[in-house]
Amino acid sequence: MNAIARRTRVLAACAAVALLTTVLPPATEAQDLENWQRDELRGLLDAINAAMEGEIVPDTDPFELRPDFLKGTDGNAYVPFTLSIDPAKVDSPMVSMYLFVAEPGDENAIFEDAYFASVTPSGDDLIRISRAFTAPGGAYDVYVAIQQSMGEESDEDERGPVMLLRQRVDVPDLWDGRLQLSTIILPEVVEPLAAPLTPDEQILSPYSLGATRIIPKFDEEFAKQAELSLIFLVYNPGLADGSKPDITIEYTFHLRASGGEEYFNRTNPQQFNGQTLPPAFDVTLGHQIVAGQTVPLSLFPAGDYRLEIKVTDNTNSSEIIESVMFTVLET
Repeated sequence: MNAIARRTRVLAACAAVALLTTVLPPATEAQDLENWQRDELRGLLDAINAAMEGEIVPDTDPFELRPDFLKGTDGNAYVPFTLSIDPAKVDSPMVSMYLFVAEPGDENAIFEDAYFASVTPSGDDLIRISRAFTAPGGAYDVYVAIQQSMGEESDEDERGPVMLLRQRVDVPDLWDGRLQLSTIILPEVVEPLAAPLTPDEQILSPYSLGATRIIPKFDEEFAKQAELSLIFLVYNPGLADGSKPDITIEYTFHLRASGGEEYFNRTNPQQFNGQTLPPAFDVTLGHQIVAGQTVPLSLFPAGDYRLEIKVTDNTNSSEIIESVMFTVLET
């Protein structure tokens, strides 16, 4: 019997990851759960164990997992992710979920946690569940087991089959000293909070940064009356005076067509340096460059676009170019 199979409770996740002032709380301890909840989660872990030992084959695309990558602490990446589930596969208002992250071929988890999540179809009629894990840079097998949770009086047949996903996720090393960016997030909602989220609230809103609540947008289509918003962080900048960066970010829009791309427009570059940042800003104290823009789309003709984002570190001439694809609809 291997190390995973001997586990009979939900293990605590030891690593706490900071994102600005945000921390990822530890996993749910077994003593916090009722017996029926432990039984449900044990069944999910058994399914993951069986998949790791080759006794069962995980489903082919039972749901979609989309990870994003931000810098955490202690050499780790912070990986918020969202599951998109066909509502036809879920009849209950709640599901039980087990997350297990391990290096390929290793039965010991880098990160594991378990949740009971309320489920409600989103605007595109998919069920979305967002959570997060932490891991150093590298390749990992991410296992997610989900089953309907019907409450204390239910039996296994009522809960239906376990949906089991195994997905290889390549986590970038955002601590290697090179100029790097987080995932570029297109937010659906960005709103200030009166105070940073509590650890329990952060579990339910893993994309939030400090005292800013963020809910990502999960498609790239926008009405002409809408705005294109994006947010990302710049990591490992060189220092111009021992504490502040000297970063230029350029945003250039290209219209995509069957014959190729053509330049459409650009916005004013953003500067992050000693003249534009607050006097107290200090990279050596962990302060981070949070970049992004909000662009009205009313003057954009309907069509497909590529936004090119060029980040230049003026202290050493290093640069990164990333692209964001999006579509403007006529109505």
